[in-house]
Amino acid sequence: EFALTIPNAEVREIFESTIQKWFSDYAQVSDRKALFDAVWNGDTEKLTKEMNKLLRQTISYHDYKEDFYHAFLTGIFMGAGEQIESNKEHGLGRPDLVIIDKANGKVAIFEVKYSQSMKQLNKDCDKALAQMKERKYAEDYKDRYKDIFCYGISFYKKECLVKMLES
Repeated sequence: EFALTIPNAEVREIFESTIQKWFSDYAQVSDRKALFDAVWNGDTEKLTKEMNKLLRQTISYHDYKEDFYHAFLTGIFMGAGEQIESNKEHGLGRPDLVIIDKANGKVAIFEVKYSQSMKQLNKDCDKALAQMKERKYAEDYKDRYKDIFCYGISFYKKECLVKMLES
């Protein structure tokens, strides 16, 4: 059973028009196991590589907005865990995406940033991680889950970078 909450009209529209079409055209034949494994193993290098591969295969030049990347991320991780939450309040804020794998006691939390240039990807990832730490996004999960992965992800056009908050 999956629970997906879309946070606002902009993300809903993007999800309905773009992400769902993409899934019907591409994701059904795509094997996302490597992507999911990278999430649950804390492998940011592999996660970055798999995400970049998906970005190059799916998005067009006019899709470069933070809401689009948020919907894109939500869409590609459907099926990675038992539950997906989008922009739901945790700690002192609202992480962009939370994937919960209750059966294995794992949670992955993502904060998304849109970068203005390739040079900004690293800095924006660090901003996302700082936001997660400052707003204590992982706090709500510490008593219930053994593994909590906090990822900052920044996007620039068809490129992204993923970094993990070290605990």
